[in-house]
Amino acid sequence: MNKRILFINDEMTLGGVSRILNNLLTNLDTDKYDIDLLVLHPHGDLMNQIPPWVNVIRSSTVFEYVDQDIETLIKNKDILGIFKKTIFFIKMKTGLIKKQIRSERKKLLLNRYDVEFSAKEGFCTIFTAYGDSYNKLNWIQTDYKVNNYAKRHMRLLKDALKYIDINIACSKPVANAFKEAFDIKNVVVIPNMIDQDKISTLANEEIKCERFEGINLICVARFHPQKGLDRLINAMKYIKDHGIKAHLNLIGDGLLIDDIKQQVKRFDLTNEVAFLGYQVNPYPYIKQSDLFVLSSLYEGYPTIVIESLICSTPVLAVEVSGVKEQIVKEHYGMIVKNEQASLNTALLKLCRAQDCLNDYKLKLSSYRYENDKILEEICYYIDNKHTGDDYE
Repeated sequence: MNKRILFINDEMTLGGVSRILNNLLTNLDTDKYDIDLLVLHPHGDLMNQIPPWVNVIRSSTVFEYVDQDIETLIKNKDILGIFKKTIFFIKMKTGLIKKQIRSERKKLLLNRYDVEFSAKEGFCTIFTAYGDSYNKLNWIQTDYKVNNYAKRHMRLLKDALKYIDINIACSKPVANAFKEAFDIKNVVVIPNMIDQDKISTLANEEIKCERFEGINLICVARFHPQKGLDRLINAMKYIKDHGIKAHLNLIGDGLLIDDIKQQVKRFDLTNEVAFLGYQVNPYPYIKQSDLFVLSSLYEGYPTIVIESLICSTPVLAVEVSGVKEQIVKEHYGMIVKNEQASLNTALLKLCRAQDCLNDYKLKLSSYRYENDKILEEICYYIDNKHTGDDYE
């Protein structure tokens, strides 16, 4: 009899967690596992990329504000949304959400599961903790040392973690930060799965992408404070002031897009920076660029770094969790201190080294990402129940 697995995610928007989840769902053995996916707020472009053999369970409107950002609701003057988000926050703060989770689980879930897998730490963890699945796993994608998303409901999440058998962190810094924040030991490190063959195929699709004189740079990110795009624009001004000809394509959308556009105008960079908006397939743009720039304030395991390497494009990254595990050879790119001055200096250096970047791209044409071992490790914890006592 197949093992029955339930995955829990809050949404399926075009972010790292949803892409990673779909990669795992695609690679799990359907002759061995029966897979359900409960999406608490069922929306996002990646809903359409869930493998067809996965049984998708759509939640009711009870959890529709679980992933909504209060700042965005305020900016959009969504009065009803602000009210509902506030009620949701009060339930989290008081612990009343536990009763509601148990009630909704009875309505939504008709089966009992051998394994339940929270795809994102936070509310998905809490939802998983208060269920009756035999083996409970929790994915950690955030560096809690830099940004603690649970700071307003630490007691609730700490209580929930007592019922989680294994926490799977995407990198060593993420694992260490989570252990320290919640005083737990049952954390293992397994890098994220990435579908290299799919990305390589998508990267070869034909697009209209103009090549500009000088170095062609790219960044794919949400326009959110976490991504540090204002620092990237500052760096663009810095290299322009030093006489460098470079062009930056920005792919993405989000809360801060108008602010970044204003910054570009203020710095007289309208000819050097292009806003390409949201792209379902950003990989051809990455492949045709000379350098990808990651300017984030914090990350857990930024899969866009590996995706860029798969596209044969080297990466300049500030030092955030996960990049040291990815940029491990000279021709993969460069890691610099997570500060404006270091980003400026490194971007200037690389933009003055076109031949070097060309050589990096050539060497990256043979890059391979090892998924098989990662899948094997994840399946080990799916197939075998462990407890916190195993890690004392």
